[in-house]
Amino acid sequence: MRKFEAAVPALLAAIVLLFLTVPPVHAQTKEERQFMKQHEQELTTFLEKCTGCHSAQRILATKMSKAEWEKLLGVMASKPHANISAEELRRIQKWSEFMQSTISPRP
Repeated sequence: MRKFEAAVPALLAAIVLLFLTVPPVHAQTKEERQFMKQHEQELTTFLEKCTGCHSAQRILATKMSKAEWEKLLGVMASKPHANISAEELRRIQKWSEFMQSTISPRP
């Protein structure tokens, strides 16, 4: 019990230091809010369907051409456990096109 009582102040101090070192979150610009509202459905479908099997970090770090993405998405959508409809695939492809525009393809 004494060890627990001694650990509480140290834990509280660590939490306070963590909050002091985390940079503040900047407010979204009008353009960022508009973009997210416009593409919310594509992003949501992408996250729901693709991150069930893969981490978002892995997917977003993958650099491929548009043709490579389309081929890969077709293969993923055809897997029985993927459960991706044609409409959902279209949304994911639209989101991947946006990702391609912000990430340069590999050489």
